[in-house]
Amino acid sequence: MVPPHAICRFVPWPIAAAICSLFLLSSISCSSNATSPQAKPVAVDSEFNVPDGTPSEIITFVENIKKRKPKFKNNDEAMAFAVNAQKAFISAGDKILKQETSPEIAANAAKMKMAAMFMLAEGQIEDFSKQLIGEVTKLKQDKRPSVAQLGEMLWRPAQVMSAPAMTSTEREKLTEELFADLPKAKYSQESVGALVQLANTLGSAGKPEDGGAIYERLAKIAGESTDANFRSNAEIFQATARRIQLPGNKFVLNGKMLTGEEINWDSYRGKVVLIDYWATWCGPCLQELPNVKKNYEKYHDKGFDVIGISLDESRSKLQEFVDQQKIPWPQMFDDSRDMGWAHPMAKYYGISSVPTAILVDKDGNVVSMTARGGELSALLEKLLGKAN
Repeated sequence: MVPPHAICRFVPWPIAAAICSLFLLSSISCSSNATSPQAKPVAVDSEFNVPDGTPSEIITFVENIKKRKPKFKNNDEAMAFAVNAQKAFISAGDKILKQETSPEIAANAAKMKMAAMFMLAEGQIEDFSKQLIGEVTKLKQDKRPSVAQLGEMLWRPAQVMSAPAMTSTEREKLTEELFADLPKAKYSQESVGALVQLANTLGSAGKPEDGGAIYERLAKIAGESTDANFRSNAEIFQATARRIQLPGNKFVLNGKMLTGEEINWDSYRGKVVLIDYWATWCGPCLQELPNVKKNYEKYHDKGFDVIGISLDESRSKLQEFVDQQKIPWPQMFDDSRDMGWAHPMAKYYGISSVPTAILVDKDGNVVSMTARGGELSALLEKLLGKAN
């Protein structure tokens, strides 16, 4: 789940549409600032095979997929459903675009297809990020003006999403072009959003230093800007730079526990620790809770611990939930200071979606920013050995 202001903030249309479609379909956390867990290739179930037919029949098939509200046992199932749905949207778009139809229907089919492609590229699923440039080029060359115009609009976002596969020289050129666009565009959401997406894409593709450097540069420019709206984002840019650069680096943690005591972060050295940003009102967080409990029971005696950072705003509701669910690990919560999304440790790292599950090794270094589902189990076995 995300704060209302964060879902599509600073994100260009095609990428925002893709991320939000994933959010609506699967209830997995989504955010313009959040990195997505890398997913293994997902086989397309037969129920997602798009039938041949008229554009109207194909659109009806797509709408029926959107209306489905399956219940998922875990996040892996939710992700598989979302991926299969997006692949179906791509196939549906292709089938409509191959037919003679109205300019409006053709343009909408192209939008549906590309929104799905951007979502899959955003999630680093299979090789969709590598396919973007080629698919957008096809749109630009389409004889239908409405489709070609869309291709022109998507060219820059496609470059951004394809940046990890570029050479360092190509990435640097793209970065400088985007920064040069900022003053020309009067620091519009679109111009800032392109840089935000580039930073996020690089960060989630194993280039956290490059992504962090972009955010730090944005923070500096915003802090010195005479544009009040843009300047107000300097703090969150700097905080996000810290978060993106966490992999391989130390995690800083301080503040009060639900018990009222100050956390002693140094006492956790020598343990593998899951830092779990969550809230009792967050559906995906509650969906992940059984998995965290299972791993806690299996690996706690081998040196695994969990620290919850609750973004709740009610101490009594949080305490009641912890007691009811018999959650054995400690929770950070301090109602004497800012709560909810303004929790000091959420602000420090620019946390804008929950659950955010960060795994820290025995030396206090971050080894994963997406320690959920099967990834958490695999990492614990790697770091602590097989459970007894």
